[in-house]
Amino acid sequence: MQRSVDRGRVGLITLNEDVAELEELARSAGYLVVFEIIQRRDRPEPSTFIGKGKLKDLVDFLKETGVDGVLINGDLKPSQHYNLENALKVECVDRIRLVLNIFTTHASSKESVLQVERARLKYEVPLLKEWIHSAKAGEHPGFLGGGEYAVDVYYDLVKKRMVKIDAELDQISSSSEMRRKQRRKKGAHLVSLAGYTNAGKSSLLNVLTDANAFVDSTLFSTLATTTRRLKGTEKEILVTDTIGFFHDLPPFVIESFKSTIEEIYLADLVLLVVDASEKEEEIERKLHASTNVLRPDVKAEIIILVMNKTDMISEEKSVDWNRFGASMDYSEMVWASTTTGAGVDELLRTIMERFSYPNKASLSLPSTNQAESLVSYLYDLGEVERIERDVRIELAVSLRDRDLQKTIDSVERIGGTYRLIGNEPAKTKQQRPLGPPAGAV
Repeated sequence: MQRSVDRGRVGLITLNEDVAELEELARSAGYLVVFEIIQRRDRPEPSTFIGKGKLKDLVDFLKETGVDGVLINGDLKPSQHYNLENALKVECVDRIRLVLNIFTTHASSKESVLQVERARLKYEVPLLKEWIHSAKAGEHPGFLGGGEYAVDVYYDLVKKRMVKIDAELDQISSSSEMRRKQRRKKGAHLVSLAGYTNAGKSSLLNVLTDANAFVDSTLFSTLATTTRRLKGTEKEILVTDTIGFFHDLPPFVIESFKSTIEEIYLADLVLLVVDASEKEEEIERKLHASTNVLRPDVKAEIIILVMNKTDMISEEKSVDWNRFGASMDYSEMVWASTTTGAGVDELLRTIMERFSYPNKASLSLPSTNQAESLVSYLYDLGEVERIERDVRIELAVSLRDRDLQKTIDSVERIGGTYRLIGNEPAKTKQQRPLGPPAGAV
C-alpha cells in the first residue's frame, strides 16, 4: 500500500497556462493548491524566477492567505531558490523537488528508498552550496532553518551519506545482475514494461501475468521493479514492471535509478505502454519523452507500442495513429485495454511470437575459445536445447529467421559444421492494424 500524505495548502506560481501536469503532481504529492498566479513571461527572471514587481505583490498576498508554501511550475536555479525563500518566508518547491517528494512517499523497497534518498541529496547539494555562499545568520524558512553553521555541517553529512548509499546500491545492483544471469542461463526471456508515468504499466503486468501488483492513479506509484512469469505459455518468459518516465528529468535523477532502468536496457523485448485515451498532443509529447530515455540504448526492432486504455477513447476522436509509430521507427503497434481485457490475448500472442524459434540446427564446433564465445552468444540469441562437450562441442539450437544466416557464417568461420533440422519456410508476418480495432471504443 502507498502512504497518503497531507503536505498542506500551497499556492502555484507559473509563467504560462500549461499547469495541468504540475497540478496532477501536486495532488499525487499530497498538496492542496488553493490559488494559482500566472506571470506571463518568455523566460524566468534570472534572480527570482518571477519579476520583482510580481514578487513584491506575492509577499503581501502570502501574508493574507497563510499558505504552507508555494509550488513553482519550472526548475529553479540554486540562486533563485535562495532568493525566493528569503523573500517569501515559506518553502518554495520547484517541479523536480515536487517529483522527489512523490518518490519519497511511494518508495517502499530498500533499493527504491536508497535511490530516492540519493536523488534528493544530489538535488540538495547545489542548494547547500548556494546557502553556504549566500546565507547570513538568522532564520531560514523552508529548506533549512538553523543558520550558516547548520548548513555547513549538513553539507558534510550529505557527502558522507552519499558515499554510503552508492556502496549499498552497487551491492544491490550486483545481486540483481547475478539473478539476471541465472535466469538467462536457465533459458528465460526478459520482457520489460516501459512508458510515461500513469500509462497503465502495473495494470498491464497484472493481466499479462496474473500478478497482484499495486495499481494507483497517482503519478510514480511504481518505483521498484516487479517481475512475474508470462501466463499462457510453457516458456520461461518473465515480465518486469519498471519506474515510469517523465519529461525533462535531470540526469542525476535518472542516474539514481539506473539499476531499475537497466532492466529495460537489458531486456529481450520492451513493451512501450501509451495511454491512447489522451489528447493527440499529449500522446505525442509523452511518447517523445519515453523514446528519449530508451533510444539509442534500446533498438526500435525490440520495442512494441502498446496502445493502452482503448476503452476510454472517445468515439469522436480522430487521430492519425500511424504517425506515432512511424515517426519514431516503431514497426509494431498492439491495442489493448486492461479494464475490459480487449486486445490482451492479441498482445500475449505477439509476445510469444517474438520468442518463437522456427529454425532448428545441429552444430559441431571445435573446442576453442572462439567456439565457447559463440556458444555463450547462442544462449542469448536463441534456445540451446542440448549441449555436449568432448573432443568437440556438439549442440542443438533453435533460432529466429533473422539470426540463422549470421549463425551459420560464424560456425563456418571458426571451423565448425552445421545441419538444419526439418526447417519450414518462414511465414510472412501479417501487418497489424494502425488504429483501434472495431469495438474498442
